This record gives sequence, C-alpha cells and structure tokens, in this order.
Amino acid sequence: MPAGRLQPLRPHVIEAHAPVRVCDNGGWTDTWFGAPGSVFNVAVAPGVFVTIDTFEAGDGVVLDVADFGERYAIVPGAPRVPRHPLLEAAVDALPPPPGLAVEIGVRSAVPSGCGTGTSAAVAVALLAALGCARGEQRTPLELAHAAHRLEVDALGEQSGIQDQICAAFGGINYLEIGPYPETTVERLPAWDDLGAGLSLVFLGRPHDSSALHSQVIEALSHGTTEILSRLRAAARQAREAVMRRDLDALGRSMVANTEAQRRLHPALVGLDAQRLIDLSRSCGALGWKVNGAGGDGGSLTVLSATAEQKMALEAAILESAPAYRILPVHVSEEGVTVRGAP
Repeated sequence: MPAGRLQPLRPHVIEAHAPVRVCDNGGWTDTWFGAPGSVFNVAVAPGVFVTIDTFEAGDGVVLDVADFGERYAIVPGAPRVPRHPLLEAAVDALPPPPGLAVEIGVRSAVPSGCGTGTSAAVAVALLAALGCARGEQRTPLELAHAAHRLEVDALGEQSGIQDQICAAFGGINYLEIGPYPETTVERLPAWDDLGAGLSLVFLGRPHDSSALHSQVIEALSHGTTEILSRLRAAARQAREAVMRRDLDALGRSMVANTEAQRRLHPALVGLDAQRLIDLSRSCGALGWKVNGAGGDGGSLTVLSATAEQKMALEAAILESAPAYRILPVHVSEEGVTVRGAP
C-alpha cells in the first residue's frame, strides 16, 4: 500500500493514550541483573498518543511518526530494514486483521530520550490499540509484559519492567519484582499535594539508556551490588512517605535514590543534572530525582513543598539555561486507555 493519503472509513477509529513515568525510586532493581526489585514510580500525563484509522483499500500499514516527521508503509511480517524498530515490531506481533488497511499515528507529549519511559509507553499504547483493532482485550499486566517482551526479545534491548507497568496501570505505584520480570503491583492512594509540587525538567538533549545499561552491568560485575540495596530502600521509603502523606520524607527518598545512582555509576548524574540539582537545592526544593538511567541529557523530577514554591523554582530554572524546558504534566490516575472500535 502506498504511503500517500487515503480516505478513512471514519476518523480515528481507535485512539489510545498511555502516561509516562517519573520519580522512579528503585530503578535498576527491576532489571534482570538487579532483581529482586523494589520500585516506586508516578505516572504522569500527557504521555503518548496512538491513533488507528481504517481505509477502504487493501491490506498494509502506514506509520505516521509525527515527532520524527516520517510517514511510510510497511507490510506486517515482511523482511525489511526497520526505520522505527519498536513500532514495526509491535505491528508484526499484532498485525491488523486480513483485509483491513490502516494508518497508525504516533506522537508523544514528552521528548524522545527524556528518561521517562517514553518508548515503553509507546509500546503499551500501540499494543492496546492494535489489540482493539483485532477485537482482543488484555489486562494492564498482560499489556505491560507484552510491551516488555517487544523491547527485550524482539529488539534485544536492555530493559527493566517498571516503565511498562507504569504506562499500563497509571497512578502512584509500588512494585516488587522477582523472579524477573514477574511483578506485583501495589497502587498507592491518590495524593493531590504530590501532583501540585512536581516539576518535570527536560535538560535539552536525549540520553542513551542502552549504553548506560551496559556500563552499569560492567560496574556491578566489580562488586557494587550493595548499592542496589540502597535503591530498593529508597523505593520503600517513598512508599511509606506516600502512605503517611509526608512530602518532606518523599523528597528525602528522591535525594537518597539519586545519590545511590551516582554511586552505582558516576555517569548516571550528568553535569546538567547536577547543575539543576544545585539550583533546586538553593531554591528550597524538597527533593530531586534523575529520571530513568540518567547520564548526559534526559530529565529531572523536582519536588516543591507548595504550588507557589514550584512556580518560583520553575521560573529560576528557565532563567538559568535556555536549553532547559519545563514539561507541563500532571499525575495520571489512569493507565493506558483505548477508545473506539474497529
């Protein structure tokens, strides 16, 4: 099927949205080399959006990847040199029903390489939408594990399981992982004060989490496994802070986790992240967490005590460096959602 514009049967037959993840205390312990794991994280929206339109002509799939300015056709299951491996692997895993031509649109409200589990959210949303097109339903846990298998098995990437869980379930989560990748999910109570104090700051350029995974695995082979215990402890402390509604304690758990990341490998807290940490500290922030694998680029989550202090902090951040961006997000109680029918 050509990649030109076709006439849809009706607009946006299926629409899916999945939140992304911030404040991932205990990250790295949800991996094959870090489990058993304990992870705390928070789902935020807007995250990623997937739409599927159906067309009157033939079979085939058109991928419209707006964030990269690319639009092209593929045939599910056919040999190819992939341009967007994750998207194409998802289509190969759950191809549209025979006789149904589709256009799949994918876009994200957060930058690629932000360190917020964007690729996992894309996989969860796309698999949910493709399943809907096929008349299939999966539980959030089934979707999370299917998305995880795409990254690990189909693409051969290093990936923990927490990002997919957060995208599928939404809300504030505490996870126990083990044996990897089996996961027990505890949804923690909603907390308005937490959302009011969170700032998500993009540091201006993406990071490469796969490269850092390799470095951390090498570091763990030289006897730094005790740091994983500190990461697990930071996740448990965050859970307890949410249950007690204690913002100060949550902030301390975020700082403790970031320092444990630094000890796990110095490259996990990059120069821009440290500059922003210093600024946040001087502005009286309660805590900060380098999101995801960290390193050069990516993003930082900062926790302020009040909405007013958050506004003042964000103004100071924007004045400090033109490359930094405040990404407007809110805590998402919903995980992946799918609307429409084939």
